[in-house]
Amino acid sequence: MNNNLTKNLTDVDGRYLVDTELDVFQEFASNYAIRRSAYEYLQQHADEMVLTTLRRLTSSHRQAIQQHGDLCKRDMSYVLRYAALSMLKDDQAGFVEELVLWMQNILFALKKEQQSLKFYQELQTIISEQMPTQEAQLINQYLTLFTEALAVRGAIA
Repeated sequence: MNNNLTKNLTDVDGRYLVDTELDVFQEFASNYAIRRSAYEYLQQHADEMVLTTLRRLTSSHRQAIQQHGDLCKRDMSYVLRYAALSMLKDDQAGFVEELVLWMQNILFALKKEQQSLKFYQELQTIISEQMPTQEAQLINQYLTLFTEALAVRGAIA
């Protein structure tokens, strides 16, 4: 569940929520339809978008695709699935805490953050080209959190 919603529910402790606490629920409900639409689109088309991304990158990253194509497909599919679930829950904080930091550390340890950054940026481009605009912007917010984490780690190295 959304971290803000969960926090509000656990902080109630025998009282009614105040208006500002209720606003979190209103926001969650107000954009649910677009989040669900984006989630359903990804549910149906994510594999195809990941494969399109890998095909486009074959010319510029042929060796990486040949050596690690199956792992790239697996990891990109996992990140996209987790981003879609986090988007559905409207939970950017949970996405960062539960996936982004973990993947950031793994990719940094493997020294693959810069290469992965390019792959995920291309995935964002594919999403922008193929998904309806509002849905693409919504899921790309999550993928931007991911790519920014890779770019920061890459800048440190």
